[in-house]
Amino acid sequence: MRKTRFGHDEGNILVMSVTFVTVLLITGLAFMKWAVNSHWDSAYEKATVQAYFIAQIGCMERGLEFLKAREVWDLPRGTVFLKPGVVEGYGEHINNIVRQAELGEGVDRAESPNTFDVYSTGRVYFNDPNRPRGQNRVKVERTATLRTRLRSFASYQHLTHLEVTKFGEIIWFWHKDTLFGRVHSNDYLGIKYSPRFFGRVTTSKHKFKELQANAKFKYPPEFNVPKIVFPKTARAVRNNAEIISTDNSQTMVRLVLKGDQGCEVWKWQRGVDPDEFAKLDRTIRDISWKAIFVDGECEVEGQLSGNLTIGSTGDMLLIDNIQYIGSDANNGRLPAGMMHRLGLVSEKNVLIKNNLKNGRLNGFKSFPNDVNRHSININASIVALNESFTFEQQNDEWDLYQGPGPDERGVIYLTGSVAQWRRGYVHRRNHNGTGYEKAYVYDSRLDEQPPPYFLELTDENGHGKFDIISTGEIRAGAEND
Repeated sequence: MRKTRFGHDEGNILVMSVTFVTVLLITGLAFMKWAVNSHWDSAYEKATVQAYFIAQIGCMERGLEFLKAREVWDLPRGTVFLKPGVVEGYGEHINNIVRQAELGEGVDRAESPNTFDVYSTGRVYFNDPNRPRGQNRVKVERTATLRTRLRSFASYQHLTHLEVTKFGEIIWFWHKDTLFGRVHSNDYLGIKYSPRFFGRVTTSKHKFKELQANAKFKYPPEFNVPKIVFPKTARAVRNNAEIISTDNSQTMVRLVLKGDQGCEVWKWQRGVDPDEFAKLDRTIRDISWKAIFVDGECEVEGQLSGNLTIGSTGDMLLIDNIQYIGSDANNGRLPAGMMHRLGLVSEKNVLIKNNLKNGRLNGFKSFPNDVNRHSININASIVALNESFTFEQQNDEWDLYQGPGPDERGVIYLTGSVAQWRRGYVHRRNHNGTGYEKAYVYDSRLDEQPPPYFLELTDENGHGKFDIISTGEIRAGAEND
């Protein structure tokens, strides 16, 4: 009996042992498979990260450097294929491409010539332990994108070469000033009391000039940045413009923006009353993406429908409101969805004319409730290449015009931007107060898309300054090589 029972127990033990070993084998194989898969997943994740950053290197070292090394007139207007590169010890970047960007439906590339898309594919290899030796190399690719835009003069709310006037006086930023756009000067910025800056502030000098300064900055100010070059001429505008002659400065030109009807061009002989002698020279109907350039001095007023840049070799005088169709009649502020853009570029001064519509003879104090007798609304990106954005007849002691005291003319409601060689006055102490208060708002659309043929920012070698707008990725994947 005992022998029989022992044999029965022995059989049970054998079955249990086989079962246990089988379970161990299955568990071991599963663990080994998990370990192999885990190793593959880890290797794949590592390779994808490396491929992405190599692709970004390709975008920066090939695409962006290609754009920054070219003069602005020689930037590509199509697609350019650039050579591949190797990141030693990690992988390579291939399919490096620079292409003029497509900004969406209804926006032609000709209307956005300075926005570019850069593409680069990063490629990395790793070994797959599940495949036979010699066939186990896996290729991982990721394609990165970068969108960049050539900065223009309209990218700054405030841009100057000199911050002092022609009399050597500092014009201070003070507690009444709040700026939301980018600010730069090649000169010392004067900070007095507590102005507020919500955009980036840069200067080519090593410090500010300060007087009881307690300014508020959203971003830390940057010092000793490279100077921005102010060209002497508005060549980019002139080369793409319809030219209006002033007959060797014998005639005066007035451009009247008429909304959907386009722009009227009026002319008269210098020295006579334009209200009596001005004649309509022509009407420029299509200003959907247009430039007009006056070879001399000109006056500008009216309402714009479209995208237009007006340039002049002489002073440009603003004789009344200059607004986009649909902007606020009282202050020129823009509603959401505004599509119009205007550039005003003078190779000398941009001046607010001293006339009754703009507040002549103390209009703001004398007729506070009549907006036709004071103040001016301006929707535009203004550039005064060799002088200033300022106002006419400032009651200096040598002026032939001597207005009343005070001679307060109202408020400049500017929605746009100002770039000027020398910062100009908009208000003086003369006659117990002469000129205008400021109500400036930066039109951020101008940074995304400046007016037609607008002035680009360059360094001293003519190379453009670019901003990175966005980065992204097209695809990720792996395949056996």
